[in-house]
Amino acid sequence: MQVQELLEFMKVCADRIVQKSEKYTKTYDADEQLDCIDIVTAKLNDFVQVFKDLIIFLRREEGTYKGGESLRYCMSSYDTFEFKQTEAEVDFLRELLLRNEITHDYFNREMHQQKLIWIMKNCSTGAKDVYSHLEMYCKERDLLKRYINNNA
Repeated sequence: MQVQELLEFMKVCADRIVQKSEKYTKTYDADEQLDCIDIVTAKLNDFVQVFKDLIIFLRREEGTYKGGESLRYCMSSYDTFEFKQTEAEVDFLRELLLRNEITHDYFNREMHQQKLIWIMKNCSTGAKDVYSHLEMYCKERDLLKRYINNNA
């Protein structure tokens, strides 16, 4: 896929995370809230996958990739780009590891769900900020038409 396509997918994920987070906070209907949580959970997973692929691609492009593929590695790498991060962006990125917990630790799903609700209420807009910074970075370096191979 082209970098531009990954960024478009990331934008869709970020938009849905924000949209469903806002809907969650505005409704008192328990079924609607659960639907919002389910959608944000799914979109957070997609967002993280694209985030990781883009960060690894960017590290390879600049020749600084050391072989890390973990979410933690990618989060640390993002910080080295020295973007002027918003408070929501900083909080959202700090909480991205929740995606791993939700995915792998169903024994503590209630605790993870409460953390997800906190993200939805407090920093979901940080997803859009991450997308915007990565899009700007890729545009400035003329990377949008480049291809990312998921097997690289």
